[in-house]
Parts: sequence; structure tokens; C-alpha cells
Amino acid sequence: MRTRLLRPSLSRWLLPAVAVWALSCHRSTAPVTLTVVQSSDILTLDPNEQFEVVTDTVAMNLFDSLLRFDGHMTLQPSLAQRWETPNGRTWRIHLRQGVHFHDGTLLSADDVVYTFRRVLSHPDSELYAFLSGIDDVRALDLRTVEIVTRRPTNVLTRLSFIYILPGKLLAREGEKEFFLHPVGSGAYRFVSRRPGERVELEAFSDYWGGKPKISRAVFLTVPHAEDQWRAVTTSHPTVLLSAPRVGWSEHMRDTAVRLVERASLSVSFLGVNVSPRPGNPRADRRVRQAIRKTLDLKELVRRGGDTHAFPASQFVPPEVIGYNPELSVSEPDPDGARHLLAEAGFPSGLDLVLDSETGGRTLVVEEIIRQLGAIGIRVTSRFWPREVLFSRIDAGLSDFHLTGWICSSGESSELFESSFHTREPHGTLGRSNGIGYSNLTVDRLTEQIIATIDTTARIALEKRAMAIAVEDLPWIPLYVEEDRYALTADLDWEPRADGEILLSEIRLR
Repeated sequence: MRTRLLRPSLSRWLLPAVAVWALSCHRSTAPVTLTVVQSSDILTLDPNEQFEVVTDTVAMNLFDSLLRFDGHMTLQPSLAQRWETPNGRTWRIHLRQGVHFHDGTLLSADDVVYTFRRVLSHPDSELYAFLSGIDDVRALDLRTVEIVTRRPTNVLTRLSFIYILPGKLLAREGEKEFFLHPVGSGAYRFVSRRPGERVELEAFSDYWGGKPKISRAVFLTVPHAEDQWRAVTTSHPTVLLSAPRVGWSEHMRDTAVRLVERASLSVSFLGVNVSPRPGNPRADRRVRQAIRKTLDLKELVRRGGDTHAFPASQFVPPEVIGYNPELSVSEPDPDGARHLLAEAGFPSGLDLVLDSETGGRTLVVEEIIRQLGAIGIRVTSRFWPREVLFSRIDAGLSDFHLTGWICSSGESSELFESSFHTREPHGTLGRSNGIGYSNLTVDRLTEQIIATIDTTARIALEKRAMAIAVEDLPWIPLYVEEDRYALTADLDWEPRADGEILLSEIRLR
């Protein structure tokens, strides 16, 4: 899943909305409104369209999936109360009884079938690739769904990606009308959205897990670090997600604010377009190896202003299944890098253009340019709004870019299926592979991983695939970020490993 990145700046009149909506009623019987401050807006209210962490943070509170991960990335029942697999190709899902959608209708197996078939009929959905191995989804009765795959496949983690929608209501209202005021079965129901500013939710009293303690929540889009800190220090109760590095140390002694850090599942990297087209120097692996040998990742973390990170040895952090402990962080070797460049036919260096997000990691970009310049790789920076940057990467229009990836499933197979398998023409495997990477061995290993249900064998395949991909370097791993949060002292909350926020897990002190 793509990580959240900073959006272009918006006007500062957003901040008064914080005071308006973040009404603190701590230790009162009046309804409590929680403000959640984020640096960027959601991409859509359709929970099964975009596979992106900010969008999912709102979606996971409005909608439910069959299974879901807890805060420690352990898979738990949700709308599915239990399941069994009669054989490697068949998964029988038994639904929880008495689940209501926000319009009062009862959840049934037909809603699950409708939702899965809707995703499978929308190749443009970023979730489509994760269901591409499914041959059929059918209702056996009102509360039992059977999922049949084309080959033996462990579908359980995929069931956590798809949010179940009320089939009859969506079909009756139509896509456009429905997603103006979406209806789910989550702990919170939709109230309103003002794009670029806020999404407002209220607790759903008939939620199957019990009515949440927080009555209302407003997700505010506040791009500027200064305004984000002002929000969390002047409004109660408030949670600031991805608290900025700028201002962090100044608030460490603020007793009204609690600062929390934890290792994330996100890895920042340099993506390299390796398409074997004429005149593409990046297609030569020696060029990519030279870039990696040049970079001093410890210095990049230090000088790049990101003190809440550590150098990455690969494309996932240690907490993710499939992490290969035999891979080590690359040590800087400028002489070796120059030798590789000369071998590749670039003894005098070469010119590259680095794409990154507007308002993003400017200091990191500057440090990358400085380090690569020392061996003759001359880098020009170019900045794009987040949506434009992602679109360019997906279309193969970005030759060199700085971005990040979070394995939201907690397993590296997600990475290989979406980003490192050769892009298939009909939008299944390799859906997010916009860099033209293709390695037949990685392809075969990815397909084996999908078909392997035995956990031990699956992990061994993932580690092998990781080693090959790190040697190829379609991405150049930089650092593993640590998530940072600031919350008002009146809140009791333990951040999740996936960096998202489930409102029902929050309590007032």
C-alpha cells in the first residue's frame, strides 16, 4: 500500500475549523467530538477503489471487511465469524449474525458476493489484482459464502482488504449517488465531506461490536506543520497522525500533549524505471548498484532531517513476514560505484531527474542530490502533487522517483504481487509495476507464494524472492520510518502497526 505523503499547501483558513469541530466534552455526558489531523485528504469515499493509507484510515471506520488486522498485525474475525477450507481452492466463510448496515438493513451473504464481484468487474480498482486468482464467489445460504480460487491460494489476508457494501442499496442508488453519502457496517456512519478540508463521522449505535465511546469524529486535512501542532495544542480531544519532525522536540516537555513513536511498516525508496528501451541507462543493473553503493544511508537519515528512521536493508521492515535477515544495509563505497558506472559505459557520470512530491522530503531530496553528485551522477529535482506523481509512476512516465511503500497486510507477498511481478496486460499481477521491472524468476516465485498455503514454505519463498529483488534493485531501499503521533493528554490510545487509526479503539481518560 502506498504510504501517505504531504499534499501541496492549502490556505491557512482551515485551522479555524479545528476549533469549530474539535469540541471537547471531557468528563461530560455531552457527545464527544474527536479531531483527527492528517496532512493530506482521502482520495475517494469508495473503500475498494484506492489502495492508499490515508483513504483507508477513514474507510476502516465506515466499513467492515470479513477479516481485519488488530494493532499488532494479527488477523482477527470481523464480519466473518469463522471459516474453513475443505480443500486448497475452496474457502467457506460463515458470517456474523445480526450485523446491520447504517441504513438498518441486515448484512447477508448476497452483500458479500455483490461486493467481491463488483471489485472483480472493475479492473481499474487497485484492489482488483488481489482478487484476480478468485474463480467464483457464491452464497450458500444467508450467512455462508464460498470463495473458489483457480489454484490453491491463501485468501485470508486478501479478505481484510475488501470492505463489504450493501448490494441492493448500491445497485438501486447507483455508484455516483451512493458514494456521495456512503453506507457501511462500520463503527461509524458518514455525516459529511468537504473535499480538501474534512470528513465528519458519527458513532453507529447499532454497531455489532458495541457503540463506540467517541460520539463523533472529524478527519481534518491540515497540510502545514505549524498548523498541525497548533491544532493538537489548542483543541481537545485531538490526535495528530504522522506528527511532523519539525516541532517534535519543542513539544517533548508539553504536559498537555503526549508524543508517541513506534516502528512503522513503511519503507522509503528510490524507484527506478528499468524498462529495457533504447537510451535508458537505468536499465543497466550496474547503474542501479552504483547508486546504492554511493548512498550513505546513515548520513541521509541524519542530514535529511528524519531522525525518526533507520537505514533499510530491503523493501520491508523486520516486522513484516518475508523479511530476509541475511540481507544487510549497503555500506557506502564511492570508488566501487565509480567503477560500476565506468563498466556500464558512463565513466563521466550521467544525468537523472528525480521526481518527488510537492511539499515532501525536501531535505532528503537535497541530500540524495549531494551524495550522488560526488560520483558524477547529476540529479535535477522535480516536484509533483501527490496524485500526479502516483499517476506518472503508474504510467511509466517517471524514470527516477522518491516515494514509499507500506505492507498493510503485514506480508511481503503483497509487494511482489503488486509491484515486482511483470505487469500483466489485463491488470492482475504487477498492477502497480510502473517501472517496467521483469524478472522471470521473481515472477515464478511470486506465483508459487500465492499458491502456497503452508506458512513455513511460503515464508522461505518470500525470503528468496526478496534476495533476488534486492540484487536487481528496481527500487533502492533508503530507510524504515518510525510513525510519530501527538495526542492530547485526555486520550488513551495505543497506535497501530499499520499507521492507521480505528476510532473504536480510542478512550477518554
